[in-house]
This record gives sequence, structure tokens and C-alpha cells, in this order.
Amino acid sequence: MDNQEVDCGGCDTIPQPLLSIDEALEILTSSAKVTNSTQLIELDNTLNRMLAIDIHANISVPSFDNSAMDGYVINLKENQINTSGGFTFKINDRIPAGSIGDTLASGCAARIFTGAPIPKGANTVLMQEECELIENKSKIEVYRPISLGENIRPIGNDIQSGDVILPKGKQLQPQDIALAASVGINKLKVFHKIKVGVFFTGDELAKPGDTLQQGQIFNSNRYSLVALLNKLGCEVINLGNIKDTFNATCDALEALKSDCDLIITTGGVSVGEEDYIKSAIEELGQLNLWRIKIKPGKPFAFGNLGHCAFIGLPGNPVSAIVTFLLFARPFIKKMQGATHYLNTAFKTQANFDWHKPKPRREFVRVRLDHATFPTKANLYPKQGSDVLSSMVWADGLIEIPEKTTVKRGEVLNFYPLNEMLS
Repeated sequence: MDNQEVDCGGCDTIPQPLLSIDEALEILTSSAKVTNSTQLIELDNTLNRMLAIDIHANISVPSFDNSAMDGYVINLKENQINTSGGFTFKINDRIPAGSIGDTLASGCAARIFTGAPIPKGANTVLMQEECELIENKSKIEVYRPISLGENIRPIGNDIQSGDVILPKGKQLQPQDIALAASVGINKLKVFHKIKVGVFFTGDELAKPGDTLQQGQIFNSNRYSLVALLNKLGCEVINLGNIKDTFNATCDALEALKSDCDLIITTGGVSVGEEDYIKSAIEELGQLNLWRIKIKPGKPFAFGNLGHCAFIGLPGNPVSAIVTFLLFARPFIKKMQGATHYLNTAFKTQANFDWHKPKPRREFVRVRLDHATFPTKANLYPKQGSDVLSSMVWADGLIEIPEKTTVKRGEVLNFYPLNEMLS
């Protein structure tokens, strides 16, 4: 039976049902506590940080009417509006950006440059390409009908004073930082980075650079997890590899729990006799979730040690990355104060057949073929949870629902890795 596990060494005496992905995600996100710790930092340091308050503009942008282009600003007479061309205007001023021109008399023009304030009396701007300089360049002549307000950017055209220009919970991107600067803000209040403690269990794990002994493997999970956390802007406390014993596991958890908002491990959350994470969490804290109806990644643990949350990822490298992206990422984003923390799926056609329905929902590694229209997703030929090269090849995950077959051309949910890694 898929939703039951038989008794074995290390199992509970009562079999436990596997949670659906939706149930697990609801438990995680509803349990995530948004950090209430904030700091005020310079704009240069705010990239990818989470905004802690709504940002209001205290000025309008632009704060004055200005020219949208290089040309000539004119005082158009009422009887000239939208009538046949052939008008002549005397040039009596020059207004570069940053300068204030003199009041413009009726029938007169001033040379003006992009961003320069519109002088008093002026009511439209003509493109320089449409104006012919005459009488030793002292006048311009225009041969087309002219409307009022042409090429003038009015006060508040971009932002009105008092507008909310950046909402609380937004992850700040370069354009957001530029927008804050455009209204004169030099510092922003952001949520503090959350502290995430990590360690890795398994006596078979060797550090890259060391000599690999018989039966050992290099620990790739350490580097994928730390990189994923750094990508999310977390402060990482890394204990590295620890001994694969119950006491060593408890000691590592105790060492991290008082200083961290979250602890994440890989491996040791299955039902083997050498898997100590689950029992250590139950000894020191509380286990709220264990095992999810997903492939790859069924052994997944979630709980807490007092105020410190805990997530235990599977040990297989693909399972660890996939479950981090699907579950740990939304949890962390919500803790960080993000308004939008759930992963976003896009509809994509499958360029493969999936003949064998599985009892667990599967997330398979695919790459989009942009040479076709509509875009289609090609399947990586090896979908094992140990095939880490598939994650390098892929640019996203296709979701195959439980007990479902797929025919080439069917539309499925596609989760792009570049979105999930931001």
C-alpha cells in the first residue's frame, strides 16, 4: 500500500499515512513565523532583501512639468491650435536640463533638452526633427498642425506624492531600488536575514578534496544546500559533517537551536537503523510532519525545537534539491516576510509519453525546447533521485499528478528552476 509503511527497524509501531503535497505545504506555510526583526540599511545593500514596510512617495515624480525630448518648447497661440502648419516662432532662450528658463512670450520658442523644466507661458514641445531653422537660426518654422501639451511630461506623470511605490513583503530588485532613489529615499527598512543552521549526517560522506575511501561518496548535499540558502539571502551557520550517531545528532541540534530561526539537514530522516534525525527531533522537540506522497523525496521531516523550526531533507541529492525548492523555499520566503512565497507554475506541453501511473505525485526533470511553438518540455532520460546531472541539464520540473498517464502534447504544470532559485 502506498499510503502505509509496514513496521521495520526504526519505524513507529503504528504505521503513518503519507501526506499529500498540498497538505504538507499547507502545514509548512501555516507554521512559518514571519521574522519581526528589522533594520534600516543603505540602498546599495538592499538587493534581494525583503521590504519590512510600505514605502510612500513624499514627492511627485516628476516634480515639475518637463520636456520628454530634445526640441523646442513654444507658446502656442489659441488660434494656432490644430490648424494648418506654416507657423514661425522666434527663439529667445536655451534651457538645458537642470536650468530654469525665462517666461515664454506668445509666439516665441526656446531650445529645450530632455528633462528640462517647461518654462512659464509654454504649452507644448516640438521635436527638433520637425522644426526648420530659418533667418540665421534665430527662428523655427513648423509645417504641421500642432496640439497643446505635446511631448510634455506633467507633474506626477510617474508617481504622485503619497503613492505606495513599494509594498511591504517585496523582495527588492534593482528596479525597486532605483524607484526608491527616484523619490529621494536613501535607506530602506528591511527584515533581518533569517539564520539557518545546517549539518549533514552519514559516515559514508567525504569532503571534496579528500581521498575517497572504499564505500564513501563525496558530500554534494552540503554544497547544494548552502548555495540554495545563500541564494535566498539567509545567514548560514554550517556545522558540516557530523558523526552518524544519535548523540552526535542531538548535540548538533542543541548547538544550533538557540542561535537559529531554522535548522535544515539532509539525510537521516528515513526508517533505517542508522537514521537518527527523526528520533532526535522527537527527543528534543516536536515532529509535525514526516513523509510526503512525492517522488523524488518521500522522507521529509518538519518540526521544531522550541522557537527554532526544523526541516529534514532526504539524503539523495536530487530529492534534497527538489524538496528544498518545493517545501523549504516557500517556508523560508514566508519567514523572511515575503508576500509572494509560493512557487509559480506555468502551463507547458509535454514532449514525451508517461505510460506508468504512479501512486505518488512526481516532479520530473525537463528542458524546454524553445525552437517549437508552443514550447514543449523534453524529458531527461534518467529520472533517478541519485542522478544529480539531471538537475544541471534541466531548466525546470514538470508535475505529473498521482495515478496519471501522460500523452505527448498534453499540458502540464511546469516549474522553472530560475524562478524557484530566486
